[in-house]
Amino acid sequence: MDLTDIDVWDVEPLDQLSAGLEGVLVAHRVRDIRRRLDTLRKEAIADDLHIRQDGTVSAVAPIADGHPLHVHAQLLEVAVRELIGEALLVSADLHHALSLRSQVGTDLRDKAVRVGEEWRAFSPDRQRQMLRHAPGLIANLDGIPSAVRSPANLDRIQSERARLQDDSVRISQELHREFFGGRLSNTGAGQWYAERKLEDLDALDELFRAEPCRRLLLMDMRSGERGFAAIAIGDPDTADHISVTIPGLNTNVKDSMRGMVGEATRLRAEAMHQLELAGRKESVATIAWIGYDAPQVIGPGKFDIGRASFDVSRSSKAGIAADALGSFFHGLRAASVNDRVHITALGHSYGSLATSLALQRGASAAVDDVVFYGSPGVRAKVESDLGIADRHVYVMKAEGDSIAGFGRFGGDPTRTEFHRLSTAEGITPDGVKHERAFGHAEYARTGDNGELRMSGYNLAVVVAGLPELAVVA
Repeated sequence: MDLTDIDVWDVEPLDQLSAGLEGVLVAHRVRDIRRRLDTLRKEAIADDLHIRQDGTVSAVAPIADGHPLHVHAQLLEVAVRELIGEALLVSADLHHALSLRSQVGTDLRDKAVRVGEEWRAFSPDRQRQMLRHAPGLIANLDGIPSAVRSPANLDRIQSERARLQDDSVRISQELHREFFGGRLSNTGAGQWYAERKLEDLDALDELFRAEPCRRLLLMDMRSGERGFAAIAIGDPDTADHISVTIPGLNTNVKDSMRGMVGEATRLRAEAMHQLELAGRKESVATIAWIGYDAPQVIGPGKFDIGRASFDVSRSSKAGIAADALGSFFHGLRAASVNDRVHITALGHSYGSLATSLALQRGASAAVDDVVFYGSPGVRAKVESDLGIADRHVYVMKAEGDSIAGFGRFGGDPTRTEFHRLSTAEGITPDGVKHERAFGHAEYARTGDNGELRMSGYNLAVVVAGLPELAVVA
């Protein structure tokens, strides 16, 4: 092997993660070798030295033995030769990972299952090596247990904060150099989004300082305009029942995650209470998921309200969310030690469209039940459109909710064959009074009496796998 082989290494296919964990680790090692080689080359150029493809190093101009530059050339040659030797060891792993990729399809379920299987097959030492070599990739890799992902993500908060602070300073300097302070360019928007992501990290820090037992399943400050995060209440790796709440318009980590985590906490408590009343000793984990750029009313520009109206009237952002959400669902099932884990998708508002599209693209293989509430449409009318079993798709529409049933995406879901649940005030089978939900935002909130509203109760019994206790509309 020589430097030519390193230069032509193709790690792009491995970035798709189709080769599982081995592919992730090998791709990371290849990139690290490339980076180190680039550093050595820059060092050589700075001293008028030339690195040949076989790893030998010589001066551009003749130099005498013993000259400091000659000594430097010798040391540089040793470093390059060591790098080539290391690359030789990685090469076999690279070709093996690429061959695995050619044997595996692009199905999201296959990827998550393969990742989960490979992770469980690794020894504890090998798992620690994976985390040491590629923590940033493992932290958000669907199929990895939450017990691994959460500490890895929490450990990354400070490094991500430092990176974003550097970005903000760099962009600020660019603005000072631009004519009219960047008002004729998009540079200022970059700074605005960097500052919002810093606020997202502050919000996550605060949430985990308050309750360290929560699990951070997703922390991505690079992929979107805004930050992405997913927080679990309870242990998804061992739970008998898991729910994932997918939000809609104007939700973001800084402004929305605290409220979503509170709702997830109350939802879990009610679901476990209903299981206890039913005499079933089963566990529940509830997850607040903001894994896409939801349409936002507030942004860096003058026309963000118009942009939000445009975005929320189209399915493009929901389509992008659907792929990430589908992978997330498959990852939860793949990481679970419970072969019969029951998973429920809870899609609110525009998030209901993202949920529906995810199910239609294959996530239904990982999801047992789904509830759409406050939905403007889901582009489906019967369970078979979603790949979900009959009587396992539920819909709710509160009085005064002007967005629910808007019909932009295939009509009002509450006017289909889906099972409609109540949002009205009433007494539930356990004898508890639950207040009505009114408007677009109250579905998962508590009423003035401290109990979940009727809609929240219905969400809880579906999540608990007790749909016979639901109050129908």
